[in-house]
Amino acid sequence: MKRISILLALTLSLSLLSACGGNEPAASTGNPSSDPSANTQQVPDESAEQAAGSAANFLSPEYDYTSDELKLTDLSTGEVTATYVFDTAQTPLLTDKTSQGAIVMLSSQVAADVQDTGGVTVISGDSSAETLYYWLFDQSLNLVNTYELTDETLVNGLWGSVFAAAPDGKTLVYAEGPSLYQYTFETQELTEITPAMSATVYFEAVGYSGSGDYLAFFGSLDGQENTTAYGSIDLSSNAAAVFSAEGFSGSTLRSMLSVNGEYAAVSDTILPASMGGAKQTGSVLFLDLSQQQGKVINVESGDESGIAAVSADGQYIVTCAGGDSPSGTLRAYQVSDGTKVADETYTMDTNCKPYEIWVIGHSAYAALGTDDGYALSQAVDLP
Repeated sequence: MKRISILLALTLSLSLLSACGGNEPAASTGNPSSDPSANTQQVPDESAEQAAGSAANFLSPEYDYTSDELKLTDLSTGEVTATYVFDTAQTPLLTDKTSQGAIVMLSSQVAADVQDTGGVTVISGDSSAETLYYWLFDQSLNLVNTYELTDETLVNGLWGSVFAAAPDGKTLVYAEGPSLYQYTFETQELTEITPAMSATVYFEAVGYSGSGDYLAFFGSLDGQENTTAYGSIDLSSNAAAVFSAEGFSGSTLRSMLSVNGEYAAVSDTILPASMGGAKQTGSVLFLDLSQQQGKVINVESGDESGIAAVSADGQYIVTCAGGDSPSGTLRAYQVSDGTKVADETYTMDTNCKPYEIWVIGHSAYAALGTDDGYALSQAVDLP
């Protein structure tokens, strides 16, 4: 999942922006204009039949600020498979593909100010906008529905908040500090979620489970410095489990909270070299959402703890270590005892930077961004 949350300004490196909102050449189009009411990349190591059957798994939606288009890229080929043209410029707060395949975008129809200065891209959005728009698409970027959000409480709550779309794309959850809210688009109902928490958590990320029955979260604990809270909330009963990890800050720029089915992983923050760099060893947080269990998984290197994902069966944590270079390393660890079960180096034709890990079936891939477009690493097979 990739989210762009803009309050005053969001700063990204160019390499990450290429991965999370780059302006690749347009491919097939054909979608009607909106109404409010590339480069050759390395194909994963699969047979043609497997690749065709899993093509939808590799689709990634991104908003192009230059052309005011939502583009759907197949990361297994680097090709843009569909494009939706908006009538007016948008400032996306959320662009995502849900676990059930819906493509969603939450935006303001006030053009963002995008400036490239000295290798840094600054995106500024006007948080005073009184109306937000929620767009629901199918996997071909055919518009299914558009919702105009004008409720002042809802709009003010979404600006600057953390939020996530439900698997069917029809519900949105967002957090303001220690408070959680859920909005249902069909009924226009905004309700507060009041879980029975054992401690006050200031939420920094939330995400639905694949079934939509649970919420994964991480954040900070009230009055406790250098401690990260993470856990699971049962949306049917409001039962909650809260766990804590010392010396773990939670990554707020990359994948941070990664949910796969009924399991989740929380990656750590890797400090830049000017602030001491990565730790010698690292750790990743694991959550079993339905059983409401959590644990810390120690990993071999601090460099790999900044990006993590979990397999859909909850048996493996996958990490990635890589910077602005042609190569990187994918590792997999068994959740039950932390044993390393895979350690593979990928090599690409150009400098690339990992920004997300996709675990599909028994294979894991690093999603890579370059100055020229998108790519997937070679697959790493899980046991």
